[in-house]
Amino acid sequence: MREENIQKLKKTIQEKGVYWVIAAIIDGSIGYHTYYSARSLIKALLEGRRWVTERTVACFRCDESEEVVFDIRNFERLEQRDPERVRELIEFVKKMERLDPIQQLTISLMYP
Repeated sequence: MREENIQKLKKTIQEKGVYWVIAAIIDGSIGYHTYYSARSLIKALLEGRRWVTERTVACFRCDESEEVVFDIRNFERLEQRDPERVRELIEFVKKMERLDPIQQLTISLMYP
């Protein structure tokens, strides 16, 4: 984990909120992450723990902080191009939070 990536994560949560970051991770992973797994990834990073998935290993050389910052940067670009889409994704994430893990997984398998 790179400290500058953790600082970027903290700053983004502070400025945009945790739902924004969760939406960024879900969208960036094209549904690989569910609400629960994205939230768990964020929590682990903030606590200095590891949360490595197949995506992390295959695409980010086992650095989950790189994975999250990649997703944040791409979501920032999307927000510049289509802020309404970002708002819709955040609302989608808020609804997903209320679902059980199997329902979340089912939705993630159909994403986008």
